[in-house]
Amino acid sequence: MALDVSKLGLPYFSLDAAAVDKSPSEMVITDNSGENYYIVTREVYEDGPQQQGYKIVVNEGE
Repeated sequence: MALDVSKLGLPYFSLDAAAVDKSPSEMVITDNSGENYYIVTREVYEDGPQQQGYKIVVNEGE
């Protein structure tokens, strides 16, 4: 099943920028290339990106 990337929003190209913009209840994930970063909630992450190989690079509360 393909990932619906519209749930991820626009990508950030800098981890630092994504980490600054996220709220404490959100996390930053990255795709397999490690070049795009997305701010998502745990629910969105577990609903698709996790199964597609996306990795958490900044957890909630960090």
